[in-house]
Amino acid sequence: MESLDSDFSGIVTAPNGKKVNIFFAYPGDELTVEYVKRRPRQRSLRIHETIRHHDWNLVKCDVFGECGGCTGQHIDYEKQLELKFSPILESFKKDLGISITPLPSSKIYEYRSRMDFSVFPGPIIGQRQRGNFRKVVPITSCSIQSQWANDALKDVQSVLNQIPDVIWDRRSEEGGLKYLTIRKAQNTDDGILIFTFTEGYESHPSMEKFRNLCLASLKQESLLFCYNRPKSEVSASGRAEVLRGKSTFTEQVLGETFQIPFDSFFQPNPSGFLPILSFIKERLPQAGKNLIDLFCGNGFFSLLYGGSFQNVDGYELTESSIAIASKTFEGRFPNKSHSFQITNLFMSTDLLKEKEDATLILDPPRAGAGKLVSQWIRDFGPKHLFYVSCNPYSQKEDVSTFLPNYDFMDGILIDPYPHTPHTESVLFFQRKSI
Repeated sequence: MESLDSDFSGIVTAPNGKKVNIFFAYPGDELTVEYVKRRPRQRSLRIHETIRHHDWNLVKCDVFGECGGCTGQHIDYEKQLELKFSPILESFKKDLGISITPLPSSKIYEYRSRMDFSVFPGPIIGQRQRGNFRKVVPITSCSIQSQWANDALKDVQSVLNQIPDVIWDRRSEEGGLKYLTIRKAQNTDDGILIFTFTEGYESHPSMEKFRNLCLASLKQESLLFCYNRPKSEVSASGRAEVLRGKSTFTEQVLGETFQIPFDSFFQPNPSGFLPILSFIKERLPQAGKNLIDLFCGNGFFSLLYGGSFQNVDGYELTESSIAIASKTFEGRFPNKSHSFQITNLFMSTDLLKEKEDATLILDPPRAGAGKLVSQWIRDFGPKHLFYVSCNPYSQKEDVSTFLPNYDFMDGILIDPYPHTPHTESVLFFQRKSI
């Protein structure tokens, strides 16, 4: 093993001279491999043995090296930051002339507020093996989620041991349970367990017994079943059945309370995200007229910063999120004008309007804001712009579109997901005077 890549994989040289990336190894480790032919004209390395010459005393997880989640627990945290921060910082500087300030995380374990586990016959609850969708690695405890979540994982495993027939068998197409999602708030006591079943399984004879056992054996306050297509491999999505409690969970961030629907996105590490929130708050205009919140979700930024503006406009694709955002904002700021609209910003920006004395905050999905939104910002974007991203590489592509019309003011790069290659960033721009 020669070196490490930015995704924490190790780099080796194959017999044909080609560089190959292999996870869970460290420079200096020795690999016994077989050079195999899988397809015509395609060869790959099959690993038979890894001889470690690097101490794994940093690793806290029993299944690290098999689980498809964390890839960097065996790497010193400072080295992790160097590996994933340096290419981003250098790329922005070289291609856009932008310098971003990197910030480490203060907590590198027990930080995730959401985990999605595959459920397979066995019964097995776990994470898919890296590079093998069909293999699920059993997990009894995860070092990056809370103790509450680990206790819930054990409780559900105990229930499934008693009624394993409810688990969906992808070969025989029998059973129904595909995924378990655990969502636990960081700053409240609230949490929810979400069981994802195949559509139609709600009326199966085994379900009545399973419902009763869950109610009797699981101590978590909110239990929810949801149902989607048998071939759908999406967790916490579909028609909902509330078994106990409610279909949302409550989180608090910077003193504001959020009701988060079971099927909507919310920052998986709110505490680790605080540097970005503070960054924006410190640079917002003292008294603005309009706030435009693109990809607004449940109205996260609108609720946090809406008090500084006369009017707030939010845009999001998910109907349940827009309903929550509108209702919560109206309850929090009854005297402020607002509009939260359902729209697919990747398909059309027709609903977006140029606003006077406006500030724009956008936090798009990993793929970025897209061509249409970036062009709209270039042509009609407001004076102040904050671009939050979970993928700085797609963020850079978007920024290159509208940067000619904006001055870069400041930005930070943070690490809310230690032991993974993922990062978050926020960039602050001001529109150039014409």
